[in-house]
Amino acid sequence: MLGRWLARRGPMRWRKAGVAWISLKAYKAEVKSIFSKLESGLEPMKDMNDGFEIAKEELRMTVTIGAPGSYIFTPDEKKKNIQMFSPISGNVYTYKFDEKSEQWANVNDGHYMIELLTRELMGACSGLPDL
Repeated sequence: MLGRWLARRGPMRWRKAGVAWISLKAYKAEVKSIFSKLESGLEPMKDMNDGFEIAKEELRMTVTIGAPGSYIFTPDEKKKNIQMFSPISGNVYTYKFDEKSEQWANVNDGHYMIELLTRELMGACSGLPDL
């Protein structure tokens, strides 16, 4: 019965059940993919927002949105996750890649990184991200 309950919990099952979720090779490919998706999907917003900048490094990505500050995306190969600092909420969120949904899901409540980022950018910036 507990197993069925954990299976229905979606992305949260990782933390509760300790299930392996992704190989290192797949993890690296997904980090590269999400960084490219963020860069291309947020690029058009630069022209609509003063101070909007995107800086991509090998091990980190920073999206500055002007006065509120910067989103910082930091991958951790050892833990196979990405941490996102949000200047809007002031929180650091930890995400693991869910192969089933093909999304980066929060380890605590299962929300998707792209959805939170989109919601916050819609409230703080002009234009819509294409994510």
